[in-house]
Amino acid sequence: MNSGLVAALAAILGSFVGAMGSVIGTWITQRHQDRRDVLAKKMVLRETLYSDFIGESARLLVDSLEHNVVDPQNLIPVYALLSRIRLSSSQRVLETAEKIIKLIMDTYHQPNLTVEQIEYRAANGDDPLKEFGDVCRIELDGMQKQL
Repeated sequence: MNSGLVAALAAILGSFVGAMGSVIGTWITQRHQDRRDVLAKKMVLRETLYSDFIGESARLLVDSLEHNVVDPQNLIPVYALLSRIRLSSSQRVLETAEKIIKLIMDTYHQPNLTVEQIEYRAANGDDPLKEFGDVCRIELDGMQKQL
């Protein structure tokens, strides 16, 4: 075989291998970046979902402390949020959210509290939503570590 031909084939093969290495490296980097972007979007959506659930639950908790009558129309948003949590969250987050709704329903059947009693509970650290917030933070931290 001609040495010029061998040299030309070696140069072409070397260029091909170099190009393939670059293409594969770029593909891996892009794939990893896409995965990170999807995970970051999921985190933002879950954080928003959890914040909405906390806001709606807090409103209903205060309402349940002040009233004995359950207005089913008031429960629609929190049950809708619970269903969205059911679609995307861990079992532990779901169970904690369900416990909050059960607490809200049970509180409606207890004697009403005065504004002073509600303020006293809040000032002394009675936070029925703390466990939910902690569980959500643990889940979001786990997602953050995957980035």
